[in-house]
Amino acid sequence: MMHIEEIGVLVKSINDLNVELSGFRSEMKEFKKAMEKRMDCLDNRSTACQFNPNVCATARRLEEHIKADNGKAGKTMAVIACVISCFNVALTVITLIVRSL
Repeated sequence: MMHIEEIGVLVKSINDLNVELSGFRSEMKEFKKAMEKRMDCLDNRSTACQFNPNVCATARRLEEHIKADNGKAGKTMAVIACVISCFNVALTVITLIVRSL
């Protein structure tokens, strides 16, 4: 059987845990409110950026990059891709000819 002292210690421990749990719940509520505010702020910024790119730094940089691009890089990549493709076709044809002999 448990002694009265042990029961008293258990009751005190349970009460202490209850107080800690109550504090934890209030901290979680505060955290939830803070996260909701941050999410609303991010959502508002995202919406504003979609409707007006001037308020969004990333959109401004992208727009400047697109304006500065004169198409040279795209043409270079197209030529490189064409050369690689032609090389692969030639290699395949040569391989087929060599295997058939």
